[in-house]
Amino acid sequence: MLKNAWTIGHVFGIPIRLHITLLLILPLFGWIFGSNIELFAEMLQLDPADLVLGSYTIGFLLGIGLFVSVALHELGHTWMALRRGMNIRSITLLILGGIAEIEDMSKEPADELIIAIMGPAVSLFLGIGCYALGVSALNMVADLRIFLLYLGQMNIVLAVFNLLPAFPSDGGRVLRAFLARRGNYLAATKTATSLGQTMAIIFGILGVFSGNILLLLVAFFLYIAANHEYQTNLLSTTLAGFTVADLMTRDVVSVPAHHTVAQLLAFMYDQKHTGYPVIANGDEVIGCVTMQDVRKVDPGQRDDYRVQDIMASNLHTIEPRADAFEALTKMSQEQIGRLFVFDQDELMGIITRSDIMKGFQLRQIEKRERP
Repeated sequence: MLKNAWTIGHVFGIPIRLHITLLLILPLFGWIFGSNIELFAEMLQLDPADLVLGSYTIGFLLGIGLFVSVALHELGHTWMALRRGMNIRSITLLILGGIAEIEDMSKEPADELIIAIMGPAVSLFLGIGCYALGVSALNMVADLRIFLLYLGQMNIVLAVFNLLPAFPSDGGRVLRAFLARRGNYLAATKTATSLGQTMAIIFGILGVFSGNILLLLVAFFLYIAANHEYQTNLLSTTLAGFTVADLMTRDVVSVPAHHTVAQLLAFMYDQKHTGYPVIANGDEVIGCVTMQDVRKVDPGQRDDYRVQDIMASNLHTIEPRADAFEALTKMSQEQIGRLFVFDQDELMGIITRSDIMKGFQLRQIEKRERP
């Protein structure tokens, strides 16, 4: 889950989240759109003096309209993914678009193709609809007519831009779907990623020479997102076949809930781990304590506080049969470094990010050594 984002509503039971970058960029978009309103009105042979609202007020409303359009674009992807039997964790609206967090994303080219196309299809439908309404309603208030025509054009541009083969945009995913039908999925991802990063560099160069800040932001976003997408796919593909049980630490060292924080710190020095399950009533696991919890206690009060006073009682767990990549994804979403492995009510082990990355490195060594 992306940090610094707030849930503003639910659609299809899916949280719609607003990232802080969107709030930061909205005034800039309002200023850019507002600066062009009078020119746009003259192109439509409208008198700017007929506008009831100010140019920058209309520009700000257009900024909001654009991000509503982006949300509908992402809901197009979401609706099709749900139709294909996938689960959607959330939709986050960002500075230059949106991200639908799809769990268990299908690697079937046909699924990816139809899901990728649905977003631009929604944008194109919105664009044509808004533009047609603005053109046909000649008696409409000038402000509303300009709003509809401008928003219609932006949605058409959004649809076309998203269909460029610049991975991880929708067009890049369409390209990967076609390439994956004839070859390896990871190789198809690498090809689509390389093309996406090349286009990002071209956008960046054009942005520098034209002084276009938005183009520079698009270039930066595309380059970083393409690399992140490839690394995620590399991890997923390389870890395929590994279960949590294959990589977890089985000899779990636990700490009693009644120990003092001073005793816990000495125990950490001895065991060289930074997180432990907390036990009480014999061997019942009642929580988890980490180095971060210890840091919250003043050094002079470490004998006054017990482990049960500072531990986290909400355990993040996973089953031993789960995929290793699923465990890594869960750690990333929950922003934690370890998961407790339970088989029903029995603690079987602990799996950390380091355990999973060791498995990843071993699998890569294996692949290099194969003839």
